[in-house]
This record gives sequence, structure tokens and C-alpha cells, in this order.
Amino acid sequence: MIAADLYLNKINFLKYLPQTDCQECGEVSCAEFVKQLKKGIRAPSACTFLTDSQIRAFHLALQGGRILPQVPALELPRPAPAGLVEINHPNEGSFLLISGNSEFTQEVISSIMAFTVSSYWLLFVDCRGDTVDMAMIYESLKVEKIVAALKELPVDLRREIVLPGFAATLKRPLEQEIEWQVKVGPLCIAELPLFLGDDWEVPSDINLG
Repeated sequence: MIAADLYLNKINFLKYLPQTDCQECGEVSCAEFVKQLKKGIRAPSACTFLTDSQIRAFHLALQGGRILPQVPALELPRPAPAGLVEINHPNEGSFLLISGNSEFTQEVISSIMAFTVSSYWLLFVDCRGDTVDMAMIYESLKVEKIVAALKELPVDLRREIVLPGFAATLKRPLEQEIEWQVKVGPLCIAELPLFLGDDWEVPSDINLG
């Protein structure tokens, strides 16, 4: 099987470090610290500026290759049901994360969602079953589809949504159509715990190494 690219090499670890180059971690710069993190030579806890929550998020992102399932690289779409999914009993104040209705996309998202006790809404928008990167190429993930899906929501939410990183070009036209705050998330789903920060709580009984 030829595995699909899950864009683990696109995780921007440096973005979530203080970038003071204080050298307290034992490295000459934050950028060098990231290199040693990826090699397994340094642990996230070596950065004294990171909170316990951030350290656990770093561990999750670093282990993305082990956590995320291998899915085949296919040209044909694999549609799964579209619609709203609840994660950990969300309420009106929980984040709304948007993605496409590819079977493989949903499988990958579910694998990372197993590592949080925080509450989220997931809205899978009909994009004919294309993965998000392909949906942007084939233009099957459209602003009008997202707007229509939002209008059909059965609950009144906080009006703050997170788009997949590959759908960044939809942010501005989407904001022109709806009165929601639109954020653009990371390219790799394994970066999501880092991106959401304090809004992502890792279960305390999970051993992240």
C-alpha cells in the first residue's frame, strides 16, 4: 500500500516555543531545540517555558507518526456521512472544527481526538469524499457548502470555527458570508493539540513517554 502523506513534516513546532533562544534547554536556539526534539535527543520538558499541558501536546505531535493511522493514497474519493459529530459532550461554548467527509479524513481525525477529554463539535462538510488537500484542488470543499451546513446546525454555538489548514483560502470569503470568527488550523492534524493550546486537555492517565 502506498500511504497518503499526513503532512507530519509540516508541523510548526517552533511556533509554539517562546523563541527567546535563552539556551536553558541546553541548545543554542529554539530552532536547534526543535531539531533535537525531532531526533528524540531532547524532551519537550527541557523547555522551562512550557506548561504541563503544552508539554503533553508536544509529545502528541512528536508521536504523530505512531498515533495517526496509515491510510492509502487514492485518487478516488471515499465519501462518509456528512454532518455534525459530538466529541466529549460539547456545549454551546465548545469549538466547532470543520473538515470534509472523506472516510480517511474522518479516520485520521478520530485517531487524534482519542487523546483529549476536551469537548468539541466536528462538522463534516460534503466534499464528495475528497480528502481536504484534494478537495481544495478539485474545489469540492466550497464556501457555500460550509455556509449551508452551518445554517442547518441543530444547536446555537459560540460562532467560532476552525478551518483545516489546507482550506486557508476559504477564510476571507467565508467571513464575508457569516458572522462567525474563522480561524485557520494546522496542515497536519497531529498539530491540533498544540494549535488549540489550553482548549485541548490530554487525559492525565495517558502515558506520552
